[in-house]
Amino acid sequence: MDYPNPRGNYFLYGIGQEIKNIPPFYLTGIQKYLQYKHPDIDKFAPICLTGLDLLIAQNVEHFQWNGQKPLRFIDLFAGLGGFHLALKKIGEEWGIPTQCVFTSELKEDLRKQYSSNYGIPLEEINSDITLLDSDEKIRTLVPNHDILCGGFPCQPFSKAGKQQGFDDEAGRGVLFNYIANIIRIRRPKYIFLENVSNLKTHDEGNTWDTIYHRLSDPEEKGGLNYEVKDIILSPHEFGIPQHRKRIYIVGINRDYKEWTAFKEDFSFPEPINNAACDIHSIIDDQDKGEAIKHIYRQRLDVWQKFLDECNKHKAELPHAPIWAMEFGATYPYTGKAPYLLSRADLEGCNGVLGETIKGNTLEECLTHLPNYARSKRATVFPEWKQKFIRENREFYDRNKTWIDEWKKEIVGWEDSFIKFEWNCPENGKMNLEKKIIQFRPSGIRVKEPTYSPALTFMGTQVPVFPWIETSLPDGTPQKGRYMTTREAAKIQGMQDLSFDKLTTSRIYEALGNAVDVDVIKLIALKIIQNE
Repeated sequence: MDYPNPRGNYFLYGIGQEIKNIPPFYLTGIQKYLQYKHPDIDKFAPICLTGLDLLIAQNVEHFQWNGQKPLRFIDLFAGLGGFHLALKKIGEEWGIPTQCVFTSELKEDLRKQYSSNYGIPLEEINSDITLLDSDEKIRTLVPNHDILCGGFPCQPFSKAGKQQGFDDEAGRGVLFNYIANIIRIRRPKYIFLENVSNLKTHDEGNTWDTIYHRLSDPEEKGGLNYEVKDIILSPHEFGIPQHRKRIYIVGINRDYKEWTAFKEDFSFPEPINNAACDIHSIIDDQDKGEAIKHIYRQRLDVWQKFLDECNKHKAELPHAPIWAMEFGATYPYTGKAPYLLSRADLEGCNGVLGETIKGNTLEECLTHLPNYARSKRATVFPEWKQKFIRENREFYDRNKTWIDEWKKEIVGWEDSFIKFEWNCPENGKMNLEKKIIQFRPSGIRVKEPTYSPALTFMGTQVPVFPWIETSLPDGTPQKGRYMTTREAAKIQGMQDLSFDKLTTSRIYEALGNAVDVDVIKLIALKIIQNE
């Protein structure tokens, strides 16, 4: 296994003496780290280091905690407690006493699980941050603390949601204001927030400007007077096998003299160039897990036939996702949207899979078109949609001698199975069995077995490992299963947690909403290093 890979293990035979592919420039940091963590290493070497040990050694300078009191933090929108777990691990590994003095989480089942995992009485976990609706309640219920942590709701800003931002119809967009009010009253030394990367670009940057200025502006201008830094990072940049871009926001209260050093010296962890990711490092091949449905397996087998034909005929895939419903279609798409055309404009053209369009009315003719072509949201198809349609039709024209026979097998399929996205190099034989699969509403997505696509709050998009032998509920042998909840927990750095209070679907959902513990840990160490 090549380093860096935080899920790997490496043996060190004394300070500075390594066995397995550890680049020399890591050794100075490792030496400092080990001298603190294992001061008597020479007495019991060799020892086994985790890849995360090496990652910390690279990113964090040696430091000694000199504080007399525990490092107190609060955990807002806590979910499974990713911030709590990261700070707890730091406390255990670096001898830094940490204490969670306030927790808030809306969902009852997650509060129960949080209580079970962290030993905090259930009745002490705040059930609704919006009940902290006055300065007096904040002073009464929220203790003083050193670090305010929060992965505030991301759906109002996420590409996967409606992107309504502060105007979110469910009221989630204004929850940032409750964070700001706690900061205003309690004035913690540090703030540490996480959200989707789209927060930075949402509403042409206006959402981020509002948040940044609220945190950073001086109090006389309505701000909270914190020196703020932000960065977008993904676990895969550190060898952790998940692509999950998130914005991390760190700030220091300018009331403290250390803020100038923070402004000049604080830096986020440096991503590792060409970090080695391998999804196999989190997979338990012996765990049968939940097999994909037999019909899903059949769908994959048909698409493998498609790839086999591409391999045989040296057919280069279109750059756009494959929209097989366009194979043989001839309906007009570059001018007015089809719903604005007449029946005469459409009748006699070809629709889905080359089927002849016919009907007594325009509405009947439209039923022969793909769902995305019936939309009445715009008078003209956007450029990207026109490009996708054009590239798929051109691909069909180049390869229709074999596509016409193949496409007979997909007649009557749901739209989500007729779309296919190959996110892999085409060099060599294209083989689904060695890839990661996602069954998404937008189609079947295929990627390399390096890192997982981001876990999402939608449990229907759990990654599939098609090479693993398993069986259906009736015992029938079946290839292909979903990532297990334990594997999903491991990919988020939460493998040590219990999930006994949650259903399987809720575990996936909660992990999809969680922060990545290992990335949080790396950043938190950088914050503490500023002390």
